[in-house]
Amino acid sequence: MDLEFYLQRASHFQSKASQVEKVIRKYALSRLFVALIILLFIYLGFKVQWFFYPVPLLIVLFFRLVQKQTIKEDEHKIFLRLVTLNQWEHEASHFNFTNFPDGVRFNDAHHSFSYDLDIFGHGSLFQYLNRCATKQGENKLAKDLTDLKFSKESVVQRQGAIRELGSLIEFRQQCWAIGKEIHDSDFNLEALWHWLKQPSLFHGKKIFSIVRWALPVITCIALLRFAFEPSFWPVFSFLFLAQLSLAAAYNKPITKLQRELSSYRVILENYSRIFNLMKAPLFTSAVMRAHQGIAIEATGHVKRISSLINAIESRMNLFARLFGNGLFLYDFHCVSNLEHWREQRGSALPGWLESLAEWDALLSFATFHSNHPHYAFGEIDEEFMIKGKEVGHPLIPVAERVNNDFSLGEPAQLMLITGANMAGKSTFLRTVGVNYLMASNGAPVCASQWTSPLAELRTGMRTSDSLQDHQSYFYAELNRLKTIMEELHAGKPVIILLDEILKGTNSTDKQTGSRELIKQLIQQKSLVIIATHDIALGDLEQQYPDYIVNTCFEGNIENGQLTFDYQLKRGLAQKANATFLMKKMGIIP
Repeated sequence: MDLEFYLQRASHFQSKASQVEKVIRKYALSRLFVALIILLFIYLGFKVQWFFYPVPLLIVLFFRLVQKQTIKEDEHKIFLRLVTLNQWEHEASHFNFTNFPDGVRFNDAHHSFSYDLDIFGHGSLFQYLNRCATKQGENKLAKDLTDLKFSKESVVQRQGAIRELGSLIEFRQQCWAIGKEIHDSDFNLEALWHWLKQPSLFHGKKIFSIVRWALPVITCIALLRFAFEPSFWPVFSFLFLAQLSLAAAYNKPITKLQRELSSYRVILENYSRIFNLMKAPLFTSAVMRAHQGIAIEATGHVKRISSLINAIESRMNLFARLFGNGLFLYDFHCVSNLEHWREQRGSALPGWLESLAEWDALLSFATFHSNHPHYAFGEIDEEFMIKGKEVGHPLIPVAERVNNDFSLGEPAQLMLITGANMAGKSTFLRTVGVNYLMASNGAPVCASQWTSPLAELRTGMRTSDSLQDHQSYFYAELNRLKTIMEELHAGKPVIILLDEILKGTNSTDKQTGSRELIKQLIQQKSLVIIATHDIALGDLEQQYPDYIVNTCFEGNIENGQLTFDYQLKRGLAQKANATFLMKKMGIIP
């Protein structure tokens, strides 16, 4: 993609925002002018009565201008967010993607691979991918990157959806711009789900249905009688106070309900707007057509519950609360309407939001595809093997990235990588792991060609000790290896990435343990890459030539300078750099 593409879009939306800002100023001035005319006519009306006659029309015009200005202000906010998004995208195209949420809340040092592969946190894969419009979408994206539960059929279907969404930049960015109006960094939907399961306070109870309609009708009739017969005041007063007393009797549960739901009004309103965007595109992929059908059904109903929550929030206005309840039992109607919506549509709401989260998460992969159209979509193969051409880590800038070809499982199922410090062993392990995650999600991979199976992914690269769990580093590593072996013995196919195993013991013990572990791994249905400094393990290739292959990353010392080409080569590493670096840094003579 043209590096200036996003800057051009940012400039375009900035121009649009400026145009809308001018319109907003015109509406503001018009409102002020109309307000002054209204005040003038009211003043003159006390002298000449006919000046009162146009006042109602002028008031209607005033509120119409308020409405139009509000719409334009919302439009202005959207344009400004689009400016921001495209500026961020331009920076991300230069690998400065730290403006986007990093998903640090999903970090789990004990996860089977996400911590080792830097999936979450500052500068992570999640931060690089994340273009979700909603918090629900972010939650789903995190789940997709850590669960890997998709079948081959669903991966293929997701590929179709990602390709399709990748071409719809206006749709994707509009979703993001609307979603970011929700300041929901700490929100969760637990209170909403809890309310959906609660019994009704008023709806469906005959006595309340009669009271909330009959009593206000009688009170309003009494008010009309009072207007013509002042002697009817006691009757009207009694009915008015009776309704206020009835509302006061249920004030506590109604206020509790209002507080529980009030935080969801803006969230649900924006969700309905995002659902509404789904109506326009002519989707052809099965995944997106299914989500579009759900969105079309959900739009109006989600907007309706947002309006009902807004209505119950209005009871906090003292004037509305006094006369609304005194004349119409306003609180009863608000709660009954909410409970009626819950009865009719409440069971469908979780499914609607789950659908939104699913395609919202796909928007991130689609933007990745749009930004890197030359990246290949992976092929899911029934054969238990991984094969890649020109494979690189997607988070390394193109100018610095070195791509490698590799294969595993045809026939050797265990790759032993040796090499000096900083030669690229750990980066290669993460490259394989991250691209496998992407391929298993139906997303493009940083490669010209990629083939992999569907299997469990397990890593052992960054195992940490835990004082809280009274667990040493070495014991934590053994626990990780034990879990991997248990899964293999249970018959699960597993892809395993290990970096310098058994670091917490002496070199002899480490070598013996590593040999025995490797012998165990090649007897199971596994694809294994082990990075190690221990070149003595290389003789295992001669003992098990059909199962183990030796590869390496080499450094090169020339004219007192250490360099690396980061190219994966066959065979064992022959060079070391620790002594050279210690001498160069003056640590040893």
